[in-house]
Amino acid sequence: MPHVCNRALGFMIVDAAQRGRGVGRSIYSTVESWAAARGATEIRLAVLEANEAAERFWRSLGFIEYRRVGPDTFKMRSHRRIELSRRLSGATVEGSNK
Repeated sequence: MPHVCNRALGFMIVDAAQRGRGVGRSIYSTVESWAAARGATEIRLAVLEANEAAERFWRSLGFIEYRRVGPDTFKMRSHRRIELSRRLSGATVEGSNK
């Protein structure tokens, strides 16, 4: 059975003035490299359904939706979240290269 290791990054927020300059992609690339070097085969994350810009960003990096959750209440507001995942380069699924 493969070892499952979960690590969490609470939030990834890029200052509005820096968006569209590759900062988010650079941060993600570093996180992905770090995770892959430690044996990760997949990265999962969640985006609030109302945050369309963030959803577009993650989908542009190849993340795909695997479920929607909610509504949940956070800070007195109701939110739904979209959970996305992405297999890392070279990761195998049940012994294949898919």
